[in-house]
Amino acid sequence: YLKCREYLPLFSIVMIILSLISTIFYIIVLSSTDFADFFNYNLSSVVRQAMAWSTTWIPFSVAELTIITLPIWVTVLIIFAVKYGKKGLKPTIKYLSVIISIFLYIFITFVWTYSSGFHTTTIDKNLDLDKESITDEDVYNTATQIVEELNLLADSIEYDENGSSVLPYSYRELSKEICKAYEVYAEKHGTIRTFNSQIKPIILSEPMTYTHISGIYTFMTGESNVNTNYPDYIVAVSAAHELSHQRGVAREDESNFTAFIVLINSDDDFLKYSAYLDVYTTVVNQLYSIDKEQYKEVVSKLDSRVKGDLAYYSSFFEKYANSKASDVSDKINDSYLQANGQENGTKSYNMIVELTCAYMKKYQ
Repeated sequence: YLKCREYLPLFSIVMIILSLISTIFYIIVLSSTDFADFFNYNLSSVVRQAMAWSTTWIPFSVAELTIITLPIWVTVLIIFAVKYGKKGLKPTIKYLSVIISIFLYIFITFVWTYSSGFHTTTIDKNLDLDKESITDEDVYNTATQIVEELNLLADSIEYDENGSSVLPYSYRELSKEICKAYEVYAEKHGTIRTFNSQIKPIILSEPMTYTHISGIYTFMTGESNVNTNYPDYIVAVSAAHELSHQRGVAREDESNFTAFIVLINSDDDFLKYSAYLDVYTTVVNQLYSIDKEQYKEVVSKLDSRVKGDLAYYSSFFEKYANSKASDVSDKINDSYLQANGQENGTKSYNMIVELTCAYMKKYQ
């Protein structure tokens, strides 16, 4: 130990020990779904909650600030690297060990907060949904039902002069409403542990929109970050999506679906409306590929105010549709998801139709 301390600071020694322990747990998570379920629900949930509480009181996104100031940090690290490099072998090794320890910290937090969620029992099994037997008729019935729900909810929604639905409260209140809805979900289904936390509005939301990213959960800081440049109904759904990650739902299709279930079962009409409107496009697009006449029938029944909301989103997104930044972010995210067992990569974001149809068929 004393010999190690000559070359390694205590922080690095701790990080090495924790990374070795984490590696063992990670290997077991990869090999056993039952252990992944146990680890995610009983152990990771505690760490995620602690991480979230450690940053939720900060009014800005720590992760975003870190990215914005990254050039400064890199410059400082280079200056110190030159400084310690001139002092000899031991100081240089100590300095490099600190740099390596930062990457070990990222690995450790990934294992203990997020990794197990990619290998747990799938949500269709947890909710006893038979998504494999979904028929074309089920898609039509689901699309029809979603339109009916949207038409009923439209009367309670405020629209601005552009036809876009308006969030009726602050982002802090939005967080509170979604957290309340998650408590109902957790009590009913028991597959996640929930707690109160705040979404973090991203300061650079407008430029971030060019990446087509509407939100991101950073497990290193425990924050659910949301792009607030998008129309309000997208912001609400994105907030629910990122908060589901914060509660251990790692797979993207399941996170989309969890957000949908949580919001439509809330007591808030805007949250219900946002969830149905978000999934509407995906479901009717699937219906279009099945039967164009049924598609036209369903779309024709949609309330004109809801159509105006969708039209506004289309016009809003034209500015950001074809960007190089989105190509880069998509490739990075696709590689990340595939590396964590999601074979369909970013395509998994849209694999919600079967789950939605199965859920609506059984519970609605």
